[in-house]
Amino acid sequence: MSREMLSATDEAEKVSEFIDLNRYPIHRLETPEGRGLLEKCQQELRTRGACQLHGFLRPYAVERLVAEALGKADSAYRTDDTHNVYFETIPDSVADDDPRGMRQHSSKLTIAWDRVDQDSPLRAVYNWDALTNFIGQALEMPQFYRYDDSLGACSVALFEKGDELGWHFDRSHFAVTLMLQPTDAGGEYEYFHMLRTPGDENEQGVVSRLRGSSEGVIRLANEPGTLSLFRGRYSMHRVKPVLGETTRVNAVLAYSEKPDDKLNSLTQSLFYGRTT
Repeated sequence: MSREMLSATDEAEKVSEFIDLNRYPIHRLETPEGRGLLEKCQQELRTRGACQLHGFLRPYAVERLVAEALGKADSAYRTDDTHNVYFETIPDSVADDDPRGMRQHSSKLTIAWDRVDQDSPLRAVYNWDALTNFIGQALEMPQFYRYDDSLGACSVALFEKGDELGWHFDRSHFAVTLMLQPTDAGGEYEYFHMLRTPGDENEQGVVSRLRGSSEGVIRLANEPGTLSLFRGRYSMHRVKPVLGETTRVNAVLAYSEKPDDKLNSLTQSLFYGRTT
């Protein structure tokens, strides 16, 4: 066996303490089981814009990460913003039926990547090349890299009572998250698959949903340990307000189509309250 193969095997054994590689053989995509998993994810992303792998993280890893996150809550950076569905500044004057003028609210706490413990399971998982390769192939991205950002590479979001993520479209083509702890009431993740398209903003449909229509809504399960891949550029989505006392905790794993990609100073300051 080559040194490279031994190294890969050693890495897999280490990460298997945190990821259930028996259920999800993401490091063996050349095997029938690995190919089947990859094809399943690709198909779900094509047809409904989302793929969830429940039980991806082992309970032990989830418990450690929740404890770490809650222990850092007092030093996490809080954001509380009003925005429209496009995450733009709301114009001073706009028609009643223009979605650009319909206010949304988002608030949460964020723990930046440089505040995550060096021995955290999250570091072992995010830095594993096999995970990066799997996610890139599942999303069918020809080029796929981990973010090279000391704050935003892999952050942890905490939603306390009253926090939410208002309806919006993502500017990126995909989002990758790990659910660590759902709240005991509220905090559901909802989306409308392909509510707009590259050639049609469908403003009437957007306004209808913003005014309360649930036609076509899809709700994703908030199970601890779930890896979720989501295409949100054309699918409007939100995290409903947290109503319970239990803090909703999830990790956000950032990737890019370009190597060495990172946030600019303005975005770092907006998301994390500081720059590097």
